[in-house]
Amino acid sequence: MRHVKADLTRVRHTSSDGSFSIHHSRDEVPNPDHFKLHYELGYELFLFLEGNGTYIIEGNRYELSPDSLLIMNSTELHALSISPDHPYERIVLTLKKDFLPPFLSHGVDFCRSLKYRKLGHGNLIQGELVRKNGILDYYGKLLRLLADPGPEEEFVAKCIIAELLASVNSIKENELLNAQLHKPAMTKIGELLEYINANLNEALTLDALAERFFLTKYHLCHIFKEATGYSINQYISYKRIHMADALMLEGYAPTQACFMSGFNSYSNFYKSYRKLTGRSPRHFKSGQ
Repeated sequence: MRHVKADLTRVRHTSSDGSFSIHHSRDEVPNPDHFKLHYELGYELFLFLEGNGTYIIEGNRYELSPDSLLIMNSTELHALSISPDHPYERIVLTLKKDFLPPFLSHGVDFCRSLKYRKLGHGNLIQGELVRKNGILDYYGKLLRLLADPGPEEEFVAKCIIAELLASVNSIKENELLNAQLHKPAMTKIGELLEYINANLNEALTLDALAERFFLTKYHLCHIFKEATGYSINQYISYKRIHMADALMLEGYAPTQACFMSGFNSYSNFYKSYRKLTGRSPRHFKSGQ
């Protein structure tokens, strides 16, 4: 998006109804410590413009190249590994799950390609396809439109985002049509991640996981850390906190969400929640 970098100052905007936000940022000397493991409560479309880095999403590593796009949903933990030796530029678009009002969506699920994927799979759209399908142009339109936003500009922005998502859906659905009939066998790490995500409200001890997957605890921890970049306990904690957030959004009290998401005590839940989110679970609603 060379023309965008040339003619726009950095844009950071959150819509008045909180349904979407966009920011265009550039770090001349990026600090790798600033980019931690995290998740979104909605959807993220991350456009990488410049830099030298890798994105890890649910244990899968994606090498980043100029103009590549990553799509992520609310259940996918992700972390950026970025080199401090090159400037880092990106545009990040985040959407709430209900960002489009019904009269705009007409019953179409514009976010289907972000929702209906196996965790950590199919997240990347290469730069060539991004350019070919006009996705760069959509980002450029959004930045120019929201440099001086008002109600009309925000409405038009939602229409542009719908077009952008339609392009993403087209790309991803063509990928599925062209995929080989035989999928590769799931790796041990893939099996482990799938099992953890299906059993977050159960006891997930290292002993139990090692026994289930016929590994020593040492080997289990080693291959998990090597593949994903984070520890098993860290992954489980993040996933349980995310599950608790989703339950609180549905109206459950923090004490209910605590035990429903697999924590064995409210004290443990509270400490983990504060550590990973920087806020109290009782302040979750007010922070949305």
